[in-house]
Amino acid sequence: MAITIVGHFIIDAMQKSKKEYYLSVQSNLLKVKYDTSYKYFKIMTKDVYEMYSNNKKLINLLSKASSADAQMQALLRAEMYDSLYRNYKRLNNMGITQVHFYLPNNRSFLRMYKPEIFGDDVTSLKESVYLTNKTLEMHDGFEACNFMSGLRFVYPLFDLKHKHIGSVEISYSTKELLKSITDEFVYDSHILISKSMGHANIIEQEFGSSYKDSWEADNYYVEESTHKSIGDLNLYDKINTKELREKIAQGIQSKKPFSAVAPYNYQNIILSFLPMSSANAVDNIAYAVTYTESDYLSNIELQTNYIFSLFYAIASILYFFALYIIHSQSKLRELALYDSLTKLPNRALFMIEFNNELNRAVRYDTKIALLFIDLDGFKVVNDTYGHQVGDELLKEVADRITSRIRNSDFVSRLGGDEFTVILNDIQDSTKAVDIAQEIIEDINLDIVLHHEVLHVGASIGVSMYPKHSKNMSTLIKQADEMMYVSKENGKNRVTLYKDKKNV
Repeated sequence: MAITIVGHFIIDAMQKSKKEYYLSVQSNLLKVKYDTSYKYFKIMTKDVYEMYSNNKKLINLLSKASSADAQMQALLRAEMYDSLYRNYKRLNNMGITQVHFYLPNNRSFLRMYKPEIFGDDVTSLKESVYLTNKTLEMHDGFEACNFMSGLRFVYPLFDLKHKHIGSVEISYSTKELLKSITDEFVYDSHILISKSMGHANIIEQEFGSSYKDSWEADNYYVEESTHKSIGDLNLYDKINTKELREKIAQGIQSKKPFSAVAPYNYQNIILSFLPMSSANAVDNIAYAVTYTESDYLSNIELQTNYIFSLFYAIASILYFFALYIIHSQSKLRELALYDSLTKLPNRALFMIEFNNELNRAVRYDTKIALLFIDLDGFKVVNDTYGHQVGDELLKEVADRITSRIRNSDFVSRLGGDEFTVILNDIQDSTKAVDIAQEIIEDINLDIVLHHEVLHVGASIGVSMYPKHSKNMSTLIKQADEMMYVSKENGKNRVTLYKDKKNV
C-alpha cells in the first residue's frame, strides 16, 4: 500500500511538472513576441520623432501656439495639419495609429487621427504626456485613456534656442499591438484594463469601443474592440470555472507573465497573460491575453491515465517503472520544443532561437539570413506511397538540410513539409542564396525508400537581417512570401526578398 501511494504521488508530481514547464514555455514565448514588437515600435517612433524635431516649419508653428489666442491657434493648427497630413498617412500605413502634439501645459494642440476632428482641444489624460512635459525626457508605456488604449511613445520638442515648446505622442492601438504578437493558431486575444484607471466611459460613438467587466479577473475590464473573432464557439461559457478564475487571480497577484489551462471540447485551451506597465512603471495596468489550443497537454492527460493503470497492474516491478519516470523527465524538453518525427526544433523553439540570434546580431553587428523551405512534389509521394514513406522522406530531407549547414546555424521543422534555416553571422545575401541553392541540389538527389527511387524538390524564400528588416515577424513574413514566389515561378528555386526574379 505504501509503495502504491508513493508511486501515485511521484507520477502525479511528474506529470504536473510537465504541464507547468509547458505553460511557462507558452508564457515566455508570448513575452518574447511582445518584447520584440515593443523594440520595433520604439525604433520606429524614434525615427519619426527625429524627423519632426528637425522640421523647422513644424517647430516654428508649435512655438507660436503657446502664446497665441484661440483664433490664431486655430489658424496655426490648420496650417500644421496641412503640412503633416500626407506624411501621417504614410505613417498610418506603417502601423502608427495616432500622432498627437501637445503644448507645454499638457493641452492638446493637434491630433492626427481623424481628419474631420484633427483640431479637437481636450485636456490630456495621458500619464506619459504629463511626465514628458515635466521632466523634458521621453516616456513610454501602455496607457488606457479616453482616446484609445495602447502603447505611447512621447518625446519633448524644443525650438532652435532649446526652449521647451511642447511634446509629440506617437501611438499604437491595442489592435495593432495584438496583431504583432498573435498568429493563426490563436483562438482569441484581447486586452484587460485595470479598473483603477477609472476610464470605463470610453468614447463609444467615436471609436466603436467599450469596456465591460472581465470574467477572467475581478477589478479588470475587457476592452471589447480588441477581441479577435472567435465565431460561435461559446468559448467563455465552457471554460469559465471557479478553479480557473482562482488560478488567474493568483497569476495576476504575482505581477509576472503566466499561463493557465482549461478543458474545452476534449482539448485544452492555454490562456496566457502578459502584464504591461504604465508610463510611470509603478504598476501593471493592463494584460495582453491570448487563447491557444494545446494537443500536447491533452496527450499528457491520456499518458497520465495510462501510467496510473500500468502502475497499479505491475507494482511488483516498481524499479523498472522508476526508470521509465526518469526517462520521461529527460524527454520533457524534447516533447515541448522538438518535432517528434524529425527530431528537429519545432515552431516554438524556432521563435525563441530566432529572437536570441537577432539579439546577438544587434550586439555584435552581424548579419542573419532566414531561409523558408517548402518541398515540391511531397504531396504526390505521400498520396502515392502512403504516410509511412512520406514520414521517412521528411526525415531524409531533414538530414540533408542539416548536413549542408554549419553547426552554428539552426534548422527547424514548422510542420508538414515546411522547414526553416537560420544562417547566423552570414557574409551577405549572395552567400545565403548560394547555401539555399546547395540545399535544393541536395534535396533533388535520388531518395531510395522501400526499393523505390523518389524525387522531390524545394522552393526557398530568403530574407536578411538587417538589410530587409530588423523585426522578427517581418523577416519571417518576407521569407514566407518569397517561398511562394519561388513556387509561382516554377518551383525548385530560390527567391531573395526584394529581388523577385529567379535566382
